[in-house]
Amino acid sequence: MVRDAGADDAARPSVDADWSATVAGHKQRQLLRIGAIAAELVSSDGLGAVSMSRLARASGISRATLYNYVPDVVTAVRHHLTAQSEAFQAAVAAAVAEEEDPEAQLRRYIQEQVAYAAGADHRAAAALLESGAALGGSDPAAHQRRDSSVLEGILDRGDRAGTFRSGHRAARLTLISRLLYSSHELMHQQHVSRDDTVALITELILDGIRR
Repeated sequence: MVRDAGADDAARPSVDADWSATVAGHKQRQLLRIGAIAAELVSSDGLGAVSMSRLARASGISRATLYNYVPDVVTAVRHHLTAQSEAFQAAVAAAVAEEEDPEAQLRRYIQEQVAYAAGADHRAAAALLESGAALGGSDPAAHQRRDSSVLEGILDRGDRAGTFRSGHRAARLTLISRLLYSSHELMHQQHVSRDDTVALITELILDGIRR
């Protein structure tokens, strides 16, 4: 049987592209796995306690291999936080959409944000920020806000429904975001329970914006 050299040449770019995509996909999955491990270590023990050698051991790879993925621990955590930010943003929007009226949506939004602040990702971001590491958009406040358009949409619907007071929209968004950011301190430094933190913040916000 005579092989068609032209057909082989035509097929080769497709094979090369598939292989490149497979390699890229594997590298991305490995990078996210390394980032998740780094975030867990940093949230537990602090940035200063996590070296590249320790991260390599926890990830089950050599230190030399680890450097093929990230140059330092901060970068590893940042990759994880960026990926989680996108997933969290979508999850919050979906959760809020399950509620019908603006007040219920705002309560759900607060619950989701406090739940994030109680988790390891927020602690990892806080540890990096406290260490003075350059985080770009991956600081705790950015993670807390995620996408202000979700909160802004809730306030808009509340205004139209006559549930919330109107005016000073930008100021209200800022104040609510700041109050939600304080949930980290309430839970991790003052040892207020997650449920009580949700209740306290919800009360303050609703008392301030209800008609």
